[in-house]
Amino acid sequence: MFVTDAYDIGCIYPEEMPDPWTVREYLSNWGTSVGVRIGTETPMVVRGSFYWGACQAMCLHLHDPRISDPFTKAPLGAPLPRYVQNAFSITMCIVQCDIHYVNESGLEFAEEYVQWTKDELKLDGITLPSRAGEVGDAVEKAYLQGNAGPLGAMVLGNDYDPLLMGHIAGFRVMLIASSDGWNSNGSLQYSRELNATVPCTGSCRKFQDTTGYAPMPNPRTYPELDTDNDKYKCTGLCRYWQPLQEGSAAGSMQQQESVVPHLGQKATTWLRPVTSNLVDPQYDIYEESLEVIEQLKITSGDDYRKEQVQIMDNKLNVRYIIRIGMADQYTNDIPFQEYLLFVHGMSMAEYDGVVQAWHEKRRHDVVRPTTFIKNWDTDILNTFGGDINHNGPVDIAARDFEALIRVMPHAEFPSGSSCLCTAYMEFVDEYTKQKLGSTLEDINVFDSIYKNMTDVRDICSESRVWGGMHFKEAIPAGIEICEGLGSLGLEWINDMKDSSIPLKGDLYYRDSARPQCMR
Repeated sequence: MFVTDAYDIGCIYPEEMPDPWTVREYLSNWGTSVGVRIGTETPMVVRGSFYWGACQAMCLHLHDPRISDPFTKAPLGAPLPRYVQNAFSITMCIVQCDIHYVNESGLEFAEEYVQWTKDELKLDGITLPSRAGEVGDAVEKAYLQGNAGPLGAMVLGNDYDPLLMGHIAGFRVMLIASSDGWNSNGSLQYSRELNATVPCTGSCRKFQDTTGYAPMPNPRTYPELDTDNDKYKCTGLCRYWQPLQEGSAAGSMQQQESVVPHLGQKATTWLRPVTSNLVDPQYDIYEESLEVIEQLKITSGDDYRKEQVQIMDNKLNVRYIIRIGMADQYTNDIPFQEYLLFVHGMSMAEYDGVVQAWHEKRRHDVVRPTTFIKNWDTDILNTFGGDINHNGPVDIAARDFEALIRVMPHAEFPSGSSCLCTAYMEFVDEYTKQKLGSTLEDINVFDSIYKNMTDVRDICSESRVWGGMHFKEAIPAGIEICEGLGSLGLEWINDMKDSSIPLKGDLYYRDSARPQCMR
């Protein structure tokens, strides 16, 4: 859809397309459904949320003269005509931009997304990105070579068409994503012979490790390596993370592979450099494991605990809790453009949080409770027995011990959940106090009421102990490593905004009217 004259957004925004607020909700729900369907691991959920939200912030930047680049905080440096400064143009841009991240995740989802935009959003004209396309080339010249001429000519020649602007935003976001250190396309590999990161030459796997991480030898499998000679002691190699066995409904068995162990060493951070300030927890692993067994025994007969463990395991659910709380409490208090900044700031804090936590996980490489407890083999434990629908504990052999839900494939210390939920809490509370003069209270969602964001953080954190995935000291450690990120996220989005520049368009609140075609 290219136009030759200054456009009237009321004439090109499809009549049947929902309003910007509703479109944003639909986009969030669609992205969540895809993430759940493909079973995305938590770090990739966080990364996906970051770039999904970055499309919103990038489109805001390209349509609002007050808002700087979401990655560099550099101003646009070019005048924006009045007619592009509205939430409807921004929304059309966002829908197009998002396909770039969806396309990176897999072509089948990109094609599905294009059809979904036609069916649900009533927006035709969304197209798949092409690295060889004119837009991609112009974006690369502008952002990698500093030659903005071709991009500027394209924008002016097509009169700021919002779908074209979405392509520009999408290519910009993917330029950042392609060099963020996650190895998302698997183009890099680790050579043990060369002890170096090298190009992948075939059968490349997305997000594969680039640093040569391998679990320590398992003294439970190789008794000659066991220096404890007592299954209740855990020193030396016993204390290190080991892959757990997982099975499918079809009977396939596999050993876990540590997910993105290179993250803390290689990934880009935005708010602060990776730090190493957590001291070794020096667990008495036997005593800590007894506490894990007891906590799971309590959880086995507590429906509330079971529910919260499952809810908080998926961080998209935590973001949904925040989203509902914001909508319920501040329905008409935040304009659309401001809310896009809110999402970007929270996503930056979350993104940096997972990188910080993964750095510490790799550094300490601590064993999960499940691994140690299973080594007790013939001991009889009265605790959770594997059926989440059974009310109360049962007697099981220690070799059959499992957590309430799947134990994620990475080291135990610190808790990534307490880290991320601390970042959420800090950012949301500081944002709402600064911008709205209060904080979220009594968030009613998932048939639960969370008193405030501190309550969300605490339940999110403790649920990892309730479910048997963590020793209790991992929780305050996760909180410690992520403290301050929420404040930095708020500082980032505040720095993106130049309030001295007047906005000549629409600040679109939830109760605003749709624009009418004036032609």
